[in-house]
Amino acid sequence: MSKTANAIRTMFRTTTLLMLFACVNGPSVAPARSETPLRPALKRSDVVFLYDNPSLYEAYGCTVLGWGQSVPTPGRLQLAHTKGVRLFAESVGFLTEFSRVIDFSPDFLDAACRNFAGQPFIVPWLWDFKHRGQPSWWWRTNSPLYRKYLESRLEEVVRAKADGLHIDDYSGTFTAVTWGKLSGCFCRHCMAGFRDYLAKNLSKDILAALGIRDLGTFDYRAYLLARGVKAEDYDRRRSQLPLAGEFYDFQVTANTEFVTRFHRRAEKLRGVPMSLAVNSNLGSPAALAIAPHLTYFCCEVETGAAARAVPMHPVYVYKLADGLSRPGASTTGGWDWAYVSDHKLPGLVRTWIALSYAFGHNFMVPHYQWCYTDKRGSFWYSGPTEEYAWLYRFVRQNARLLDGYEAVAPVAVVYDNAARRRQQADVEPICTALAERNVPFTIVVAGDDWLDYRLDAASLARRKAVIVAERLVMDKTQRELLAAIDRAGRLVRWPDDKRLEQLVPAPVRLEGVGDMLVVPRELPGNTKSSLVVHLLNRRYDGQKDAMTLQTNLMLRPRHDFVGGRKFARAMLHAPQTPSISLRITFDGQDPRIEVPRLDLWAILELNE
Repeated sequence: MSKTANAIRTMFRTTTLLMLFACVNGPSVAPARSETPLRPALKRSDVVFLYDNPSLYEAYGCTVLGWGQSVPTPGRLQLAHTKGVRLFAESVGFLTEFSRVIDFSPDFLDAACRNFAGQPFIVPWLWDFKHRGQPSWWWRTNSPLYRKYLESRLEEVVRAKADGLHIDDYSGTFTAVTWGKLSGCFCRHCMAGFRDYLAKNLSKDILAALGIRDLGTFDYRAYLLARGVKAEDYDRRRSQLPLAGEFYDFQVTANTEFVTRFHRRAEKLRGVPMSLAVNSNLGSPAALAIAPHLTYFCCEVETGAAARAVPMHPVYVYKLADGLSRPGASTTGGWDWAYVSDHKLPGLVRTWIALSYAFGHNFMVPHYQWCYTDKRGSFWYSGPTEEYAWLYRFVRQNARLLDGYEAVAPVAVVYDNAARRRQQADVEPICTALAERNVPFTIVVAGDDWLDYRLDAASLARRKAVIVAERLVMDKTQRELLAAIDRAGRLVRWPDDKRLEQLVPAPVRLEGVGDMLVVPRELPGNTKSSLVVHLLNRRYDGQKDAMTLQTNLMLRPRHDFVGGRKFARAMLHAPQTPSISLRITFDGQDPRIEVPRLDLWAILELNE
């Protein structure tokens, strides 16, 4: 499977939960209107299971059930609550429940997506599944029959008294527009919905210029066929075809609206607020459109297991989630779990776990994870409890140093959603470079008509430097905010390293160390609380599946970086070792803290 296909595929399938929360010194935007504090949400120290397994609750310290179980019951949820699981979400799979849809109605094919040739097609990564002789058809969320089925599933979730609703493969129809050669969806219901969309969004003059005189009888597929577009070359030509952008916009916005209504319906039936999470990897603007309506993200984040190295891509995803002010938990993709399973690499997985919690997120327990390869199809990885449970227990034991903490971020990186829709202004390389240099930062989001977030002047004013990529497309109002930052001399046009160094001199200097991530976090508004610094060892030995121990490390944070606080006490907490007190000395006003050893991950606790 190609890297491009992997990146798109990551948005899908039954395997995950994702990410985080607020920007460092507060969220970059005001909370979305749909947000409510009454909905159960993730905490930084939560231990999240993908699927239910009461026999392992105690071993790992499970507190959240992300995907639930296939047949939810009130008794099962009550049992989980008595054992310390405070948030039990039940999942509805928009693509994975193909067998149940087939059993739901003899007319099940009326719920299947149709390609440009008018034929139904299957879910590519479920090619090895069949039910009653039928393959795993790709269902369409615009189908009245399919929505009737989803209503029945919602009633099951409500009867089980679930605390939250999770939706797997939530993007439904809109991903079939751009995925490989699927070329969806041209069913009669999508054609009718697109007519309504055009009536609301395009003027009669524009329609006439496109050759559309009678919108009441307009059929987009027939329109393209009349212009010589053939099924065999539709995918190659799609992006250049008339109304291609409008058709994709229709599918994305229609799906976002449906998921939002679906969640509201769940809360109405349940009679209490319910969390909403979806399996979205934040990998594209379309995958972000649902963000304002979520309680947290729930998705697969690619880790590149075959590289046998501590990945940096998740750092970008976590920071983007920060900018969206949405928490979450994550796992990795099926191909990554397949590699881990085949090569027995629990040490590599532990680097993923440590990375997620250090950046304020929750990596799901690997006790039962979906694996996939093109040749073998689907299978499962059941990680040995003895390889992972101790690390999750460390998380639970140090909840006080995780919960409520936000990243310290004197630097902001601007994510421009409108630019990304044009494949411009990619900030992931910027985020990777900053993280590798141990420059603390956050992402602030410049939204658009898909993503209901906007740059916030107060948040930007708190940053010592604001970094932008080239070829921004955001609206004038948001551009003016950046122009004000530029006039104040705090705007950095990447890659202007010299200007960044002038504005934010190396906040944390390291001596006697390499390949290490330093991640400071604080309790916003509480200058008397501990400053927490996560230390992550990146020296993973892929041949031995083990960390290379680092010793005699010197950490030198600038005094002005920590607000001039004068720390007198330092404690180092690390998995499977007793906490130890560290000596603090000073070089002028800058503290010097010697760390005797770093294996996988440690949490440095600093107090005055």
